[in-house]
Amino acid sequence: MNPFFIFGTLFRYFAFYYTRWILLCLFGLTVIISVIQSVELMRQKSVNKSDVEEISVSVLAMLNLPNIIEVILPFAVLIGTMLCFHAWNKSNEFVVTRGFGQSIWVSLSPVLVSALAIGVLFVMVINPIGAVTSKRYNSQMATLNDDISNNLTISESGIWLRDMQDNVKIIINGDALDMKTAQISNPTIYSFVNGFELNWRVQAQSIQLTQMGWEVVDGIKWDSDGLQNELGTFIIPTNLEAVDLTRSGQSPHSISIYALPHFITVLERAGLPTINHEIHFNKILAFPFLLVGISMIATRITVRSINRGRQMKLVIKGLGIATCIFIFSYLMHVMGTSLTVPALVAGWTPAITVLLIGSIMLARLDEN
Repeated sequence: MNPFFIFGTLFRYFAFYYTRWILLCLFGLTVIISVIQSVELMRQKSVNKSDVEEISVSVLAMLNLPNIIEVILPFAVLIGTMLCFHAWNKSNEFVVTRGFGQSIWVSLSPVLVSALAIGVLFVMVINPIGAVTSKRYNSQMATLNDDISNNLTISESGIWLRDMQDNVKIIINGDALDMKTAQISNPTIYSFVNGFELNWRVQAQSIQLTQMGWEVVDGIKWDSDGLQNELGTFIIPTNLEAVDLTRSGQSPHSISIYALPHFITVLERAGLPTINHEIHFNKILAFPFLLVGISMIATRITVRSINRGRQMKLVIKGLGIATCIFIFSYLMHVMGTSLTVPALVAGWTPAITVLLIGSIMLARLDEN
């Protein structure tokens, strides 16, 4: 049986060796970034004048670990692949395997399958965990920074909007939101005093955010004692602006990959923009292929540099590759959010491009 066949002897050996290098690099980068983040969180906590003693810096750093892993995993794969092949070339292990007459694709199958498996593991396990921890992290960071701007929530029962005016809390529940006119259809408006005491409730045909405040059209009011009054059109004071309604209640990172398609549908039904969520969804799906492409490019660069005795240039090439990938991904994201390209293109293009470039580079290496 071919030792490079999946789960064969050599396949398992090289896959384990390669995965160990990736995990070591991932661990090292995670520790470095977490320490830097912890120092910054300590600084923010020390300069904050509010009572935030109950917020633990170490807990915040742990909650943000999945998001950190998402950012640094491509860099860990790049650095780990280079270090792994540097070690293999020094021990001549990779050269010996090529001497068996195997093609470059068969020889590198443990590396490519391992990179793909790491990406799939991230999508299926780390991403859902990160969605849960991200909500908690964002909530505690908002408390730490005295930020209460996250007022809009999307659910199956429509949109829910929270507005504060002095000591009065206004809760608005509506069917849909028109982003162009900042108008909510079929709203039910609840007014609470002293935090939780219901003062009155209003049902209306629509409510629109204007410069004067919330303009309620055809409103019917029920007081706390049950008395009903037809108010027609009237104004409710507010501290919100129309731009605040363009911000959805949950960031894409706080939603699991499994729940994102349904959440995007809910956003569309509510009339809210979905472009950021769609781009994020496609980027997460393409993430495993991005890692495979990075491993291909890193393999080609490392083998060539080591064979020619250019170890000093290896770091520079690695930094150049990482910078190019980061800038290209960022540009595609900007083009997607500006609606220059579809969300599908913005999310998948970086991964497909890196994968194609890596395939071409390896094919040329196999010809040499």
